[in-house]
Amino acid sequence: MNIKVELLKDYISDFIKNRIEDFEIDASQIADTVAINMLREIQSIIKNESYSDFDAVEEIVCVFERNNIDFGTRHDF
Repeated sequence: MNIKVELLKDYISDFIKNRIEDFEIDASQIADTVAINMLREIQSIIKNESYSDFDAVEEIVCVFERNNIDFGTRHDF
């Protein structure tokens, strides 16, 4: 653990949190939009019969990756 890096991370995190408090942000609306778009993408992948099961799962994993959502290491190869 690099103490300077950890302190810098904390400083940046606090700085951003303080700036965000000054804005009106509807986090639910943003999350719902992202979630709905992801579901639409996943639905499209599942409906696409040109994918093998493996390829469909791979594409779904890519949807999660593009949205920076950790899906664990089970599919990490």
